[in-house]
Amino acid sequence: MRAVKTNAIFAFALILIITIAVSLSASGQMTSQSKTDELLQNLSHNDSKVRSQAAWALGKSGDAKAIDPLIAALEDNDKNVREWAAIALAKIGEPALDPLQAALKSKNDSVRWQAAAILGMMNDTNATDSLAGILKSSNSTVRYWSAAALGEIKDNRSRDSLSSALAEGNDAVRDKLGWAIASLPGKETVDLLIELLQDENCSRRTGAARALGYRADEAAVQPLIAVLEDSQDQVRREAIRALAAIGKQATDDLVKALNESSNKTQEAAAEALGRIKDDSAIDPLIQAFQKGDSPVRHSAAAALAAINASSAVEPLILMLQDLNAEEDLRSDAAWALGIMRDKRAKVPLITAMSSDPDSDVRMNAAKAVKSVDGISVPVYKV
Repeated sequence: MRAVKTNAIFAFALILIITIAVSLSASGQMTSQSKTDELLQNLSHNDSKVRSQAAWALGKSGDAKAIDPLIAALEDNDKNVREWAAIALAKIGEPALDPLQAALKSKNDSVRWQAAAILGMMNDTNATDSLAGILKSSNSTVRYWSAAALGEIKDNRSRDSLSSALAEGNDAVRDKLGWAIASLPGKETVDLLIELLQDENCSRRTGAARALGYRADEAAVQPLIAVLEDSQDQVRREAIRALAAIGKQATDDLVKALNESSNKTQEAAAEALGRIKDDSAIDPLIQAFQKGDSPVRHSAAAALAAINASSAVEPLILMLQDLNAEEDLRSDAAWALGIMRDKRAKVPLITAMSSDPDSDVRMNAAKAVKSVDGISVPVYKV
């Protein structure tokens, strides 16, 4: 295809030189017209390479006469031909705008989504309403590319349509919708997305959280932390990702959430801090490990391992060795030391593996030793 493209560019350059040289003569005009007609005929050639070359050359020519045939070529059975036709239409530009908007109403879904993609490449706000109108298409690919195009165009007139469409059930489409609405300028976009975090529709809440992650605006931190209590796991997952995307600006509020909220929020806050990897969260995470329930401890330990396991190793070893501590805490400490893989934990783990009175602690310690040192250990009866 690279050779095809090179040949097509060379052919067009030659045509352009000839056209300029005779631009003042009728014969020159006839030559250009004759070449366009030849290229249009080649769009129906049996050889797909010839069709691809013709599509590219017609796009470079900028001749509006080629628009309808190129739109028809979007139904070609060869992928390369369809792609070159799309590029050609985008190259022709404004004259192709109305025909492409009309193509959004085609009965052929493939033509519709390709037309949407091309309009996105053209980045013309005149296409906003037409693209917003197909966000309700029954075809997920059409919805995906209409959202992608609106995200490229960045016209605030599409805000309401995009936010309404966030109720989308298809995850890939909802992701693109989130990206598109996050691309729109203005504080109003963030305010709307924060409001949608409380929408009765779960998919819309999920999409709003995802969009806020794309936007990464500090104003969304507290609303997103509140969403960590959401009844739906997918909403909480997106809120965690969004907080991680906002980054260190969210650290202080997440640290507060480790101490001032429910176990569910503490667990999620610890995970978000692990993704952010801010060293200032290490001590609060160690405290959360000591005080939280088992899911909180697991989340805190994973976060510590992601941030900087070294400073957390000694406190965890002390927890492992404290036989007055609850068995679950010692067991989780062993598990955490395993995922941190620090050599300082090897001897304490071997000791716990052989002598701790609780079977779960011994088993987790044995697994942790393998992780820390890669050694073989005997199978203990538990």
